[in-house]
Amino acid sequence: MGTSDVFSIILALVGTVGVIVLTYFGSRWYVNQFLKKTGSGGQHIKVVERLIVGKNGSIIIIDIQGNQYLVGVTENSIQILTELEKPITFQKKQDTSKESFLSMVKSFSQKEKQHEKND
Repeated sequence: MGTSDVFSIILALVGTVGVIVLTYFGSRWYVNQFLKKTGSGGQHIKVVERLIVGKNGSIIIIDIQGNQYLVGVTENSIQILTELEKPITFQKKQDTSKESFLSMVKSFSQKEKQHEKND
């Protein structure tokens, strides 16, 4: 294999990784723009938490200007189950940065090492 063959393989690899990275950041940007246009997080109504309880059902805690409600949602209906007496605080979304990804990879590799030791 010649030097030019190795160089062309490395160049193709770098190009492929570049396309993957651009696609990732482009899709994140597109989703953020889409969410802003659809108004998923309104000014007066916020989803505090959601729990999927079945194939087609979930329980949602929503906040409407400080009043919180427990709502049952299925394919066919939406019902207010109760108004919460004690409000639940909003949780910030986890930071999906390079550091959190790196910590996930490290924890996965540690679990694999422990699994290999046990076998």
